[in-house]
Amino acid sequence: MTRGASPRRQLGAALVLIVIALVVVVAIRGGGGPSPAPSARRVESIFQDDDHLLYASTPVVTHTLDVLAGLGVDRLRVTLLWKALAPSPTSATPPPGFDAANPYAYPAGAWAPYDRLVEEARARGIGVDFDVTAPGPQWAMARPAPAPRYADHWAPSAVAFGEFVQAVATRYSGVFPPAPGAAALPRVSFWSIWNEPNQPGWLAPQWTSGPGGAAIASAALYRDYVDAAWGALARTGHTPSRDTILIGELAPEGSEPAHPDYRSAIPPMPFLRALYCVDGAFAPLRGAAAAVAGCPRRTDPAGFVRANPGLFEASGFAHHPYSFFLAPSASMADPSFVPLSDLSRLERGLDRILAAYGMSRRLPLWLTEYGYETNPPNPCRGVSLRRQALYLDEAQYIAMRDPRVRSFAQFLLYDSLPDTSYPRSDVCRYWSTFQTGLEFADGRPKPSLAAYRLPLFLPHPALGPGRQVLVWAMLRAARGLGSQVASIQWRPSGGAFRTVARATAPAPNHVVAQTVRVPGPGLVRAAWRGPSGPVRYSRQAEVR
Repeated sequence: MTRGASPRRQLGAALVLIVIALVVVVAIRGGGGPSPAPSARRVESIFQDDDHLLYASTPVVTHTLDVLAGLGVDRLRVTLLWKALAPSPTSATPPPGFDAANPYAYPAGAWAPYDRLVEEARARGIGVDFDVTAPGPQWAMARPAPAPRYADHWAPSAVAFGEFVQAVATRYSGVFPPAPGAAALPRVSFWSIWNEPNQPGWLAPQWTSGPGGAAIASAALYRDYVDAAWGALARTGHTPSRDTILIGELAPEGSEPAHPDYRSAIPPMPFLRALYCVDGAFAPLRGAAAAVAGCPRRTDPAGFVRANPGLFEASGFAHHPYSFFLAPSASMADPSFVPLSDLSRLERGLDRILAAYGMSRRLPLWLTEYGYETNPPNPCRGVSLRRQALYLDEAQYIAMRDPRVRSFAQFLLYDSLPDTSYPRSDVCRYWSTFQTGLEFADGRPKPSLAAYRLPLFLPHPALGPGRQVLVWAMLRAARGLGSQVASIQWRPSGGAFRTVARATAPAPNHVVAQTVRVPGPGLVRAAWRGPSGPVRYSRQAEVR
């Protein structure tokens, strides 16, 4: 998500780019298509809430982890901010003698939130994805920024970034003691390189202007950061044969103005083509066009692959397929955008790019951020509480249907607090933080909390022949258990629920996709009781 001013809300301080523009370019299409069948393929459940997992007291962190473990979360996505660890981050020069590749050279206290989280997550069987990213220390910027707000992410040095990644990867190599005589810290085996490099809140400049016209600068910069991080991870024993290493982490939107400037966010498809140095037809750039894009002038596909192993050997491509306040099934007319319903654009683009470089690999997709803001509490934007629960369940269903998708994510457990630098009377800026949580900021659950624990979606809610309806459900909270049995329950308007079918949810994905006969129109829900604890219910879905 777009970075804001507060360092504790780097991922959720403002939805400022072009969300309103998304509304006018959609063509709604239903969630129909072939009925999914239960399979052994597992789609990881990823969760992110840095404010309550990093920047909070230990009791808050452990409580948050307990809640997430109870929801069935597989992995935490954690923003490992370069600036938060580096010494003297606002200085123009690093401390004398600073060895940026040495974990011991960084302030010991700066590592503490990450050490704690890695250890506490492991104790609960939850994995960790470290997203190493800007903002960075000002002494690592290649040149001064044109405005203070870009000072910590204006063309950072790729060499300095690589040294930072090497320090992080060394510390979490599984053999590093945080102090002499101490036990080694747990190994982190899942990495993402940079967050939303196609957005000016995370990397600038986005565009540059020259004799050849405007060029996408951020893609060339990001290519260097992938190379630097890839090398640093390899030097410390983190390779794709042992670890999961993701590139991309793109936001789903941007703009292509006639006269872009360094602040103009770039849609994912043109950014992707610039990153891999291909043109609109997915052919490798050459000559003057290559030079303008910061790519090799000579057409040497094999040489480009050898020079950029991270682009071609990464474990997968990460993406943030937000639809904001639109349904997950909303397709964007602009072919440069990639919301959830249009993942095929990204998949086809990746396939054509790799084919242009002589590779037949189909790169998996990892969806590492997603969510819906709600009104309440945000009076300026957001969907209703009930619609949030519906959309999250539908989104999970859509993600599960795509064989390229390896994960699906929820951004925030708790709503962000309002931005109190603005008065309450300035309503929309006061509420410019993110309210995508499954709970309100005070801990009151939204309907989406139960819906996330046990998603349910009816792809075709109209009763078919014999009053049958396809029921799709996912027993997320059954993580780590064997196959489970869920009850499909129905009630007429004004009546009581009764069980009309039982369905097996096989391990490891615990997905139910079963055609069920119901007595008539009414409400359907799924119910499941684990080995211990109460019966858990899905949200209620109407059948007509």
